[in-house]
This record gives sequence, C-alpha cells and structure tokens, in this order.
Amino acid sequence: MSHTYRLAAVVLCCISLTGVRSVAAGEADTLVEALTEGNVSLGVRYRYEQVRQSDLFDNNAYANTVRSRLSYNSGSWQGLRLTVEMDHVGYLTEQRFNNTRNGRTDFPVVADPKGADLNQLALDYRFSDTSGATLGRQRINLNNQRFIGGVGWRQNEQTFDAASIDVVAPGGVKVRYIWIDQVRRIFGPEQGGPPASFDSDSHLLHLSGKVGALELSGYAYALDLDEAPAMSSLTTGLRVSTRPVWQELTFPITVEYARQRDYADNPVDFGADYLLTEVGIAHKGYGLTVGRESLGADKDAGVALQTPLATMHAFQGFTDLFLTTPDDGVVDQYLRVSGPVGPVSLTVASHWFEADTGGDRYGREINVSAGWQARPWLHLLVKAADYQARDFATDTSKLWAQATLSF
Repeated sequence: MSHTYRLAAVVLCCISLTGVRSVAAGEADTLVEALTEGNVSLGVRYRYEQVRQSDLFDNNAYANTVRSRLSYNSGSWQGLRLTVEMDHVGYLTEQRFNNTRNGRTDFPVVADPKGADLNQLALDYRFSDTSGATLGRQRINLNNQRFIGGVGWRQNEQTFDAASIDVVAPGGVKVRYIWIDQVRRIFGPEQGGPPASFDSDSHLLHLSGKVGALELSGYAYALDLDEAPAMSSLTTGLRVSTRPVWQELTFPITVEYARQRDYADNPVDFGADYLLTEVGIAHKGYGLTVGRESLGADKDAGVALQTPLATMHAFQGFTDLFLTTPDDGVVDQYLRVSGPVGPVSLTVASHWFEADTGGDRYGREINVSAGWQARPWLHLLVKAADYQARDFATDTSKLWAQATLSF
C-alpha cells in the first residue's frame, strides 16, 4: 500500500471509530461561509545574524534575512477547518554567509536558505471538543520538542506531511498518534545537501495525563528516514514533571528517561540512553534552573543517541555545535537564570559539555537572551552565544538581533 493510501486509511479509520459528530455552536452554516469568514494573518521577521569561527574561517558570517509568512485559517464547517500557510525567506544584503545552498563555503553556516515554500496545508476534523484528526502538511511539536519539533528558530520552519489523530481516553489521558510521510526540513525548499526533505514511514505515539500533582507523558517514536537511514531509530521514554509550592515559591522539577535503539534500515545495531534531571526555583517571574541532560553513547557500536527531528536550537546552547551528537555522546550540565528587567525578559545560561563515554571535556558556552514586547504587534530580541572549545569543535561566537511584526 502506498504512503498516500495509508495516510487516508488512518484518517478514515479514525472517523469510523468515533461515530457521528454533533454540530457545535459557532460553526458556519455553509462551506462558503466557513471559507469567507476565515482569519488571515501576516508575520514578518527580520534577523541579523553574525557568526565568528576564526580557527576555521578567515571571514565572519553576516546575514540579514527576512521571513514573510502569510497564514489563513478557515472557519469551522461540520467540524472541518482548513489551514494554509506560505513562507518566503529573502535577503537584504550580499550573501556573506554559507546558507547550505549558495556555495559560500569560505564563510560559517547560517542555515537560512532563501526561497518560497508551502509551510502548511492541512485539513483538521474535530469529532468532538476533545478529539480530532489532521491530514496534510502540519506543524508538530511534542513535549518540549526535544525529540519532535518545528525548529521555529530558523527562518524556514520544519513541518511534516502527516496524518495525526488525538483523543482523550477515559481518565483524562490524552493520546496522540502521528504517521509521517515526509519531513520538510529547514534546508529547503531547494534540494541539495543537507537534504531539504526526508521521505519517511515514521510512527509517533504520545500519551499524557496527570496523577495527583505529577504531569506524566510517555512516548514511542519509530523513525524510518529514507535519506538518513543511520538516523532511523525507535525511542521510547517517560517524562515526569511537578511544581510543588511553598509560600510564594515554586519548585519546578522534571525527570525524563528514554531508550533509543536501531530501527528500520539503520545499518548499526545499537542501544543508547537519554536522561534529563532538572530542578529550579521560581518567584514572581524570576527563576533559577539547574539541569543535567545526557545523550548517551553505545561504546561497542561507536554511535550515540540522535534527535534528527528535534528543535535542537533550544538545547545544548545557542551555538548549535551539537546538532549531531558526537560518537561518544554528550552530557550538558547547565545553570540558567531568568527574569524581567523593566520591560525586558532577560535570560542568562551557562553550559558545561563533556562526553558520555571516554572522558573528554568538550567545552563551555555562555548564552544571553533579551526580549521586549515593544508593541502588541512588535517583538524585539537580542541574543548572544560564546562557546570556548576544549576537546570538541572550535571556538564559536554568535550574535543575533531580531524584530518580529505580527498583523
């Protein structure tokens, strides 16, 4: 059976199992009314990015990129909603950076290729207030996006050609199943290396719920990626979070464990562990977080746990030097402080990186981020990162200045 037929079969099966749907209040009377009463929005995001890796390049990278996004969400008719979203990435100045497509390999990488792309085209059907299905190109973010996410930081977002089903089971357990036909990566729309897309036959199962004060989520992600068989894997895990309160103080705590092994056409037989422990203290918008995240390695197989579909910029430092986990794995011990400084939301973080096996001390990184919602329609952001290498990669510093306009 082809991928397309399987995609349709999943949705039809879900519809047949859920039965007849009652008409909800606020729905359009006709399809034309639903389409004409839809919502249109425009977003423009300008970003200046500078990258310095003086040990590898004589030149620094300077990028002035603009992403324009036009989005349309229809009204609801018989439980159906349509989402259409177009992106365009362009440049304001000369390309003094390697965008992975322009051949400027004498500059560091800024992975924002230019071009227009259909970011989303999806049909959503709600069986009830608590269950539904989505078919088409869609945004998928699971948990904190450590394994599956949209990479929203890059100008060309990662989306998925997929069928997804979500239901609320007895006891309030939320169940979500997703079948992915194709991964539309940040390197598109033009083909090249790295690949702009992955053909896929991947299956994701995610469950979440509450037990007393504990928030739990369990998952099984079976990734079958045709263009990257070495990244095909089965990852099963459990994430537990809680936020005990004492007087005016909150103590967020998260523990997560996962096991990853080879799957589908992966040529290597391996098994590796993921472990996260994070504790913090928060008070009136201010927070202090201490954490340790380990992406383990299988020493005998010579490979490490990988997260090819994650929003990786949110983890292991802003310099993005660990997008591919080193063969010896990586352990990130970090300290993060955040809070308001007048109208500015400020975050400062320090990371200490070392190998999971072998004893190497990779390096240290400092991150600073300052955001300001200057107007309801204007958000300003400045970020900086500095990585000091020891046993891995090279000294790297990055600077960003960004303005996001939403209409």
